[in-house]
Amino acid sequence: MIKTYLQKSLLLLLIIFLGVSTLTAQYRSPKFSKEELNWSEYDLTGWRFGINIGMFFANDYTAQYYSGERFNENNIEYVLNNTYWYEEIKQELNSNRVYNSFDWLPPADYIPNFDEWKAQYNVQEGEKAWWIYYPVEMKYNAAIAPGFYAKFNFNNTTGIFLQTNYVELKTSGAFQLVIDTVTYTSEPGFRTGFIRGKERRSTIDLGISKFYRTGKFTSIFIETGLTMNSTKVLENRIQIGRQEYNLVNNYSSGGYVPNSNGNTSEIYQGGIGFGIFLNGGLKFILNEQVSVDPGLSLYYKNLNLEGYSDFKPDLYAYVRLIFNLF
Repeated sequence: MIKTYLQKSLLLLLIIFLGVSTLTAQYRSPKFSKEELNWSEYDLTGWRFGINIGMFFANDYTAQYYSGERFNENNIEYVLNNTYWYEEIKQELNSNRVYNSFDWLPPADYIPNFDEWKAQYNVQEGEKAWWIYYPVEMKYNAAIAPGFYAKFNFNNTTGIFLQTNYVELKTSGAFQLVIDTVTYTSEPGFRTGFIRGKERRSTIDLGISKFYRTGKFTSIFIETGLTMNSTKVLENRIQIGRQEYNLVNNYSSGGYVPNSNGNTSEIYQGGIGFGIFLNGGLKFILNEQVSVDPGLSLYYKNLNLEGYSDFKPDLYAYVRLIFNLF
């Protein structure tokens, strides 16, 4: 899986740089002098500030944190093992026959992996089973990620920078479980449930930037450095029938008991992770005050999610607008 992901990442980088070469070909001068290669007609030194917006493509490895499997911090069995919730679920499912088959449309925010899940387990209309089917491999949806950029140029081509990005990621899937009937006179039923997760990531990148002139208005830029991220789990819930349940155990003691006025607390799941990154792209220098930089970032980092803290790659495709505010 990781090998395939890296291959795709490298392929995307290759496509971008081939595109850069094509786009800049029309602006190329036959030859640049040493001074012209360093953008001698401009003064690009000093502070630069910018904003960037793009699409973040997260590695699916940590999406499994939200799958509800028994070895996860948040798991489906936590809900089913609560006597009151279990009885509530039995009543709910047995009062809604539509949940016995697959002609019913799942809730909108659970749909993405539903068909893939049925194909994975060869689930047929009206079929029954005698064990829990957990979701197929969970996948993050691509998400918009805005950010801020601050850079100090030592000269016209080299500088150091600090960049921050923010993104909220979602994942969803379907699972099956065997659950008793209310009357206890027939076999346990095969029922569909849906699961979803949501997390917030904030990233800080610190690195060095270098760009190389390729045309009258263009340069190829390369950036690399260290990255730090802060991850917070916002949601990990399941829906069974019309009932929703939080997989995060936020009850202080004794678990959920109806009408007990039991205290709940906010549980923080997540933390700080680290890694490295490599950026590349095309810089359009419009004048001394403004440039536009479309590019691609490849991260290799870990997240602080329990059981899922290995280093994995992420991709971020963006457009950055840079200003000289002084």
